[in-house]
Amino acid sequence: MSKTLILPEITNWKLREVINDVTIVDTNSSIFKHNILEKLQLPIGQGFKCGPSVTDINWENMSNHYSFYFDKIGWENKIKNAFEQSLLIRAQNLIITYGFSEPTILIPVKVFLDDWDGFFASVRYAALIFSEDYKLIMEVSRDYYLHSNFYIQGEE
Repeated sequence: MSKTLILPEITNWKLREVINDVTIVDTNSSIFKHNILEKLQLPIGQGFKCGPSVTDINWENMSNHYSFYFDKIGWENKIKNAFEQSLLIRAQNLIITYGFSEPTILIPVKVFLDDWDGFFASVRYAALIFSEDYKLIMEVSRDYYLHSNFYIQGEE
């Protein structure tokens, strides 16, 4: 018997904006993050602590780790193009975690790419993002770095 989700009231401005494109994967991103990190056996970071460079994944212990600073004025299209040149473009959908007691969503990659910066702002620069098959992993950290297990041409 499958679990029926009781949909939460959507209060996040970005989620309200794209609600017709969103599928709710889980109603509580905090619990979802904990469970998926455990299920995928990813090295745990210091996400329970506060600080701008704290991440949920310990990226130093990942076999593939790339990162770049994304908060540069006027770079929105450059970074969108970098995403489009990466493996991310092969994925159909992304799973994005939001904050405490907010939902985890499934969203088409194209919708994400149309306003990736808006999505990063809406998660308050702290989120895990997965391809639907969980092979591609990204994490946005509060110090405006995007970490990933695949190459994205950030600052070069």
